[in-house]
Amino acid sequence: MDLLEEEELMYHILEDVYGVTDLPPLPRQMLRTNRGGGWRRVQRLMFESDKQCFDIFRMNQGTFMNLCFRLQQNYKLEESCNVYHEESVAMFVEMVAQDLTVRVLAERYQRSVDTVKRKLDEVLSALLKLAADIVKPSIGEFTTPSPVIVNNNKYMPFFEDCIGALDGTHIPVRPPSDNHEAYRGRKGEPTINVLAVCNLNMRFIYAYVGVPGRAHDTKVLTHCAKYEPFFPHPPTGKYYLVDSGYPTRIGYLGPHRKTRYHLDQFSRGGPPTNTRELFNKRHASLRSVIERAFGVWKAKWRILDRKHPKYDVKKWMKIVTATMALHNFIRDSSCEDSDFAYWETVDEYEHHGDQDLEHAPYLPSGDRAMEIRRDAITERIARGSRLPY
Repeated sequence: MDLLEEEELMYHILEDVYGVTDLPPLPRQMLRTNRGGGWRRVQRLMFESDKQCFDIFRMNQGTFMNLCFRLQQNYKLEESCNVYHEESVAMFVEMVAQDLTVRVLAERYQRSVDTVKRKLDEVLSALLKLAADIVKPSIGEFTTPSPVIVNNNKYMPFFEDCIGALDGTHIPVRPPSDNHEAYRGRKGEPTINVLAVCNLNMRFIYAYVGVPGRAHDTKVLTHCAKYEPFFPHPPTGKYYLVDSGYPTRIGYLGPHRKTRYHLDQFSRGGPPTNTRELFNKRHASLRSVIERAFGVWKAKWRILDRKHPKYDVKKWMKIVTATMALHNFIRDSSCEDSDFAYWETVDEYEHHGDQDLEHAPYLPSGDRAMEIRRDAITERIARGSRLPY
C-alpha cells in the first residue's frame, strides 16, 4: 500500500468509525484516477442490469429515470458542464440507500469531495421541493373508501370511513451538544420523533420531522393538530386509525384498552375470544399499514438506521424528509417494486408496548362520541362474524 492509499484509508477510518467530519479535502489526484468513471457507472446502472440498479438505488431503472427527469423539469435541478443531472441524482440516492460517506462517493464517482458535496446539496434542495408537492393527500384522497377496505370483507363496511393511519417512529440523530438530554428516546439513544400519516396504500400524506425523541407521541400530534397549517385533518365523519398510545377522539379511532390488541398477541395466544378482541384484531390488522410503511421506508434507505448520523440536526431533518419524498415517488410509480410488494404481505410489525398507558388528550372534548362509534362498529363486526366466543 503506497502513501496515498494509506492516507485515504485513514480518512475513511476517521469518518466512518470515529465520526470525524471536519477533515480537510483529500487531494484531487487521490480520487480522480478514472475521469468519466462516475458517468459510465451511472449509464451501466440505468441501461444494463435492472436488478443491479434496484440493488444500488432501491428503485427500478424506469423509476430512477423518471425521478431524474422530474427533478430537472419541475424543480430546476441543473447540470454542469462536467456532471449530468442523472449522475447528481445517482450520488444522492446511493448515499441514502447504502449509507455512504461523501468520500466513498467521491471515489466511486471519480469526483472531488467538493463537487460531490455541492451536487448532493443541489439534489437535496430539489427533493425537498418535491416533498412539498407529494408528501400530502392527493386530490380527492378522502372522498371514496380505499380499495384496501372495499375489497376485503374483514373491513367493509365496518371501516368504510377510515382514511388512513398515523403513528410516530424514532430515527437516530446526532443531538446538539447543548441539548443532548431532550433527544434521548425510548431506549436511551438520541433520536428524533417523526410523526407520519399514511393512507391505506402505504403512501405518506403528512410528516412532521425533527421533534426531539423525548417528546411523547401524543404531544407531537397535539402540536401538529393545533398549530401546523398543512396537517390533513380528517373530514367530518372520517377518521384515522391510531394505537392505544393516542386517545380516542373525534377523527381518531383507537382500539379497546386493556384488551389484547397487537397481532403478535393473537398469533401467540390464539384467536379472539370476545367481541372487543375481534374488533381490536381487525383494527390492528388495518392500522398496521403505518408500521409497514415505516418498514419499507427504513428498509430502502439504510442511512435512516445509522446509529450515529454524521449530520447536524437541521441537515439531518432535510435528509429524512427527502427519503420520504423518494418513498412516495416510488410508490406512485407505475413500475412494480419488490420492497413494497414484500411489505404488503407482512403481518407482524413493531409496536411500542404502551397499550395500557394513559395519555393526556390533545382535544378537550369529543372522546365519548368516538367511543360510541367504536362500540357500534364492534357490534356490527360481531353480528357479521361466525367466530365462537
